Amino acid sequence: MPKPLLTDDIIKEAERKRRRLERSLKEELENDRELAEKYDKLERDLSKNSVYKSRRIENAKQKKRSSRVNKWLLITLLIVIGIGALFFWYYF
Repeated sequence: MPKPLLTDDIIKEAERKRRRLERSLKEELENDRELAEKYDKLERDLSKNSVYKSRRIENAKQKKRSSRVNKWLLITLLIVIGIGALFFWYYF
């Protein structure tokens, strides 16, 4: 069974960080408007970066996995062609 791209631990950790950021944003929103705007910008930047990084990581893993599959398909194809050639050469 293939290894999952995003493990449950990574997803849970991201969820905890998001909740912590939301809590601190609410607390600061109550205290200071200027600081709340700063956290809002920070939250937007973090969400954009996390999506980009996870897609980049998933694409890299998918590329690596597909290259392995292609390599094994090529090896299998060459073995089948070799066996077919030996069979043809031996019997005909």
